[in-house]
Amino acid sequence: MEKSKNTQRIVRTVVCTMVMSGCIAGLSGQERKAIPAHVGIIYPLSTNGRTAPSDTNDFSLHLIAGISQQENAFLLAGVSGFVRGNAHGTIISGVSNHIGNEANGVQVAGVLNHIRHHARGIQIAGLINRTGDAQGFQLAGLLNKAGDANTQVAGLVNVAKKVKGVQLAGLINIAEESDYPIGVLNIIKEGEMQLGLAVDETGGALVTFRSGGKVLYGLLGIGYHFGHEEARYMLEGGIGAHVVATGAFRLNVELASAAMTHFDDGVYGKQSARVLAGYRITPRLEVFAGPTFNHLLFEVDQPDIRDGRYLWQWHGADMFNGCYLGGIAGLQFSL
Repeated sequence: MEKSKNTQRIVRTVVCTMVMSGCIAGLSGQERKAIPAHVGIIYPLSTNGRTAPSDTNDFSLHLIAGISQQENAFLLAGVSGFVRGNAHGTIISGVSNHIGNEANGVQVAGVLNHIRHHARGIQIAGLINRTGDAQGFQLAGLLNKAGDANTQVAGLVNVAKKVKGVQLAGLINIAEESDYPIGVLNIIKEGEMQLGLAVDETGGALVTFRSGGKVLYGLLGIGYHFGHEEARYMLEGGIGAHVVATGAFRLNVELASAAMTHFDDGVYGKQSARVLAGYRITPRLEVFAGPTFNHLLFEVDQPDIRDGRYLWQWHGADMFNGCYLGGIAGLQFSL
């Protein structure tokens, strides 16, 4: 008799366990099912209420801020969007987007996009994009920061580990590997930085700093013009490319723009295209030289610092334009 009662208890326990497991499975299935639309003001004042952090939505619209587990297609928030898991499709917020796992698609924020892990697609932020790895395109007014990245465009600074495409920054690019950085300063671990001294055919002397990757590099220079008092002080910036590199020899092309002034008078603007042949005397010391094609621009009431020696010239009502050939030579030391 006792054995029969024990058997009944065991059967009832098994049945109850199976029923509870079925209920839990059913609830889990409901949580994974996407909700067509989630509309609200700020958590928990929304159509999903207090369950919003665990819900998956196809469409979300929030006056101030919203939270969810996953977004499948579209989210628009006046201030911030918070997605605890993955975000797919388009996510737009007035101030910031915060995604706890991966993002696939487009994220647009007035200030910050923060994606904890992998991002595929496009991130556009008024100030900062911060991601784990980024596969696609990043555009920020101030800073892009990622692990590995494809393309980064920032108003001020880009930071990444390995960059497959272009890094374009208004000031600084920082990376472990980046063959195509475009910025005033490029701090690339697998690239190079060179400090040099150059002189041109008119007696201008420049202290230069070139920094970049295996293909593209940035140019920054400051100098003194011995030949013309009216354009005595010079500041130059530009971009260059290593076109040919064979052993100790390489051929570079550069585009540079310089401002020259004595501060008492106006400013002379000079734009130059250069073809430079370089030869490494030692692994760290390189000499270079090459021809330049130059464009000079200044106000018509300023002295002509070239005394009419131009290939082509044009006198406007206010400005003078002239083009001429020149040359530059120098040496630089790898840091």
